[in-house]
Amino acid sequence: MNNASAPYLLDGLAELSPAERHQAVSVVVLRVWETPQLLLGDIPPAQALAAIAAIAAGLPGAQGRPWLDGRLRAAAVPGVTGELAGRALCALDVLVGRDRESVPLELHVSDGDAAGALLDDLRDVLMDGLRRGL
Repeated sequence: MNNASAPYLLDGLAELSPAERHQAVSVVVLRVWETPQLLLGDIPPAQALAAIAAIAAGLPGAQGRPWLDGRLRAAAVPGVTGELAGRALCALDVLVGRDRESVPLELHVSDGDAAGALLDDLRDVLMDGLRRGL
């Protein structure tokens, strides 16, 4: 994964084998969770969000969500474990400022309310997956 737009990153994930996809997103969410300052340099927010969305898309609770389009379905991580979902949730909390270690980010979006709703929905899917034991 590199410094590219989220759709480009999702296309790149879709081209990987399921094991490689799992490894790629695992590295991103673990690094964001362990070292939030990476969001200001090594791991752009779009990359972190694409990894989180690919994990959430692999959970049963993602089915029927308006954000689960064909591109994200193709990039979804199969066989998401509780550990991976938990790390994705922690990385999401860092990204949106809910974690005390969060770094100040300015995400430039055209519709802040829709972006906030998407982030909340991703969080709900991850939380639901953890509650249900995946």
